[in-house]
Amino acid sequence: LDVLLVRILVEVVDAVGVPRGALRAAMAWFKYRGERRLAAVFAAGVAAYREAHPTWFEEFDLVTAVPTFLGDGARRSWDPVGAIMAPLAARLDPGWLVAPRAVTKIRETPGMAGLGWSARQQVARGPLRRALAVPDPALVAGRQGLVVDDVLTEGSTLREVARALRRSGATEVAGLVLARPPWHPDPM
Repeated sequence: LDVLLVRILVEVVDAVGVPRGALRAAMAWFKYRGERRLAAVFAAGVAAYREAHPTWFEEFDLVTAVPTFLGDGARRSWDPVGAIMAPLAARLDPGWLVAPRAVTKIRETPGMAGLGWSARQQVARGPLRRALAVPDPALVAGRQGLVVDDVLTEGSTLREVARALRRSGATEVAGLVLARPPWHPDPM
């Protein structure tokens, strides 16, 4: 059912790579150790992926990021995925609207790293859904949005961001993540 909901709310999700080796290490340094210089490297990877797959991207006119809460009580003092947006904007055609804060997170939510599927769904459908806001619905209304995230596990976060965008009038939403583990048709 969850995969179906992701497919209904999110037209398609693609990944730049698989979180192994150097990519996995770089992502950990970036996200958990604050190695902000890697934002430009990841933006270059997303831009190169877009250039290698131009027909996949031709319908989209809005790029945004899965938001990180930055207020009082935040786990992080910076927004890793949002940091990729400025160097990415410099690499995209002028027709793209890059709006890193088209969706915001208005309060901290429990982290999902290390949680099982059921617990992740509870966080996504509860605290995460209630914490997401679209501050300027006119910015996303009628647009086809591409949401950038760092890692896709099973899609619950991306589903909720897509839900917020669609409720504010986005006509299509797709996801592009830096890394996604390989999916197996017969999970153990």
